[in-house]
Amino acid sequence: MRSYILGTLALLASAGFMLSSCGGSSSAQSPFERLGGEAGIRKVVSDAVPCLATDPNIGIFFRGLSADSLERIQVCLTKQLCAAAGGPCTYPTTITYTSPVDGVQRTFTCRPMRAAHQGMVGPDGKGIENEYVDSFKACVQKSMQKNGVPDDLQQAVLNILESQRKDVVDDRNK
Repeated sequence: MRSYILGTLALLASAGFMLSSCGGSSSAQSPFERLGGEAGIRKVVSDAVPCLATDPNIGIFFRGLSADSLERIQVCLTKQLCAAAGGPCTYPTTITYTSPVDGVQRTFTCRPMRAAHQGMVGPDGKGIENEYVDSFKACVQKSMQKNGVPDDLQQAVLNILESQRKDVVDDRNK
């Protein structure tokens, strides 16, 4: 009888493990894991870029950028979200990426958020304002919805982005 009980417990434990690894239980997984790792984060980020470029508030900062610049932004945003979501990435960091313009590998330093946004000026002559961060978050959320990210995970990612507002918004606009 004891071996039957132990065998049943082992079977239930392995079934529970299989369910958790298939998405049956997500409470123990980090946002990084739930987003599908770095590849899943990259998909969300790259799907957000068209929205960023056409958004009436922040589009001015993305329109007209070269494919090479957009690639750097995407790789840096991916690394940043990867690190903030509990993944193995570091941010700020130096990246190596393949230029979509000429296929050449290049290196680029992804700077801390404050340094990356310092000195950016909108059409009104002011630095980065809260409405720009709101628009950025809205574009990322649209991309997460498009990619089927569960609502609770969307909120976790939006909270991560919100925690960085203080480093992005120009001190004069807080």
